[in-house]
Amino acid sequence: MKIWNQSSKDKNSAIDDFLSGEDIVLDQELFLYDIEASMAHAHELENINILTKSETKKVIVSLKKLAKLFLAKKFKLTSKYEDCHSAIEDYLTNELGSIGKKIHTGRSRNDQVMVAMRLYARAKLDEIQSMNLKIAQSFFDKAEKHSSDPMPGYTHLQRAMPSTWGLWFGAFAESFLDNADLLSNTQIWMNINPLGSAAGYGVNLPIKRDISTKELNFKRKQLNALYVQNSRGKFELELIGSLKQPMLDVRKFSWDMSIFLAQEFSLLSIASKYSTGSSIMPNKSNPDVIEIMRANYAVMAGHYSELENLISLPSGYHRDLQLTKRSLIHSIHCATKTLGLLPDLIKSIKVDTQRSNEFIDQDMLMTDQAYELVQSGLPFREAYIKVKSQQEASFVSKTLSRKNSSSGSAYNLDLKILKARLKKLNQSN
Repeated sequence: MKIWNQSSKDKNSAIDDFLSGEDIVLDQELFLYDIEASMAHAHELENINILTKSETKKVIVSLKKLAKLFLAKKFKLTSKYEDCHSAIEDYLTNELGSIGKKIHTGRSRNDQVMVAMRLYARAKLDEIQSMNLKIAQSFFDKAEKHSSDPMPGYTHLQRAMPSTWGLWFGAFAESFLDNADLLSNTQIWMNINPLGSAAGYGVNLPIKRDISTKELNFKRKQLNALYVQNSRGKFELELIGSLKQPMLDVRKFSWDMSIFLAQEFSLLSIASKYSTGSSIMPNKSNPDVIEIMRANYAVMAGHYSELENLISLPSGYHRDLQLTKRSLIHSIHCATKTLGLLPDLIKSIKVDTQRSNEFIDQDMLMTDQAYELVQSGLPFREAYIKVKSQQEASFVSKTLSRKNSSSGSAYNLDLKILKARLKKLNQSN
């Protein structure tokens, strides 16, 4: 029975399926967070004498029991329920009778789903933050190991200047440290409590929203009840936007790997488990894992665009907003599956230093020659023209001293700075 319509005559499975969509599947992710928020809500109801102390204790015991049953797969969230919220209320009513019927006092499914999604998002951001730091560590370890190993540097996919594999690995190490900062800031920004706003207009009860705010470890309560509804989708959009950043780096890394793994380059190799074969060509070994990683940025961008267009709505709640759950949860799944594979993949990378060195030809040394002339007193533009016209780069050795290279350059990585950042982020995570 629908909680808002107890008439057994009014049933239409096609309409019910259309309205419910993926709710029951997606709510598997939110169920435990909904239970956690319901326990906090019970304490708020006790505070205003809707529940007695004894009744609250019974509600809490039943909710903890439900959580254990769900984790043990002895309580299944199936399509017989409209959503996880009605499942919790139904369970409490069956267990506690009229006491269970009190649990929805002072809240709506609107703020109920929002608080569950905030708790879910907070937990997943912690998980993804840890993944980013592991990825940064894996790249940092490679940067240290190959800090001075030669690598051809490219711009426009044309050979440009001599570089090092330490610079390439270090670039991704630093980018994932920045991603970790962004994810942390996003979590702080989202960590506010919507519970108690009901359907967007509050309720005519003196509920102390600070109780659930403290119990659920939110930074503060989200105050204006209408703004709570207006923010649905807004916060999820920001979260997906922050997830796009590491996925953007994954796409760039995957592109680089696809190039350097190609036989024409053969600068790198990876563990065979990350490749598949061809169904027709016995000679093929395809880096499919890397290619799907690269493709998953498009999946993430699609969810972002989907949500951005979905929330083009006037103030207040609209049923369209139910679909925000889909965009958020699928985005988190996409990110965790992709990022979770990266640390071990990075560790498996092997560098062919001999072949890398062979790729550095005399033309790539012309910029170094120009700077040698600069250090002897010639203005840079004149040095540039002189080298280009006279091809003096042919006299430059590959072992040219770069003791005075700028901080963060291929021959002055300053990895100690990245190491300090990584340590600080690991300590605060």
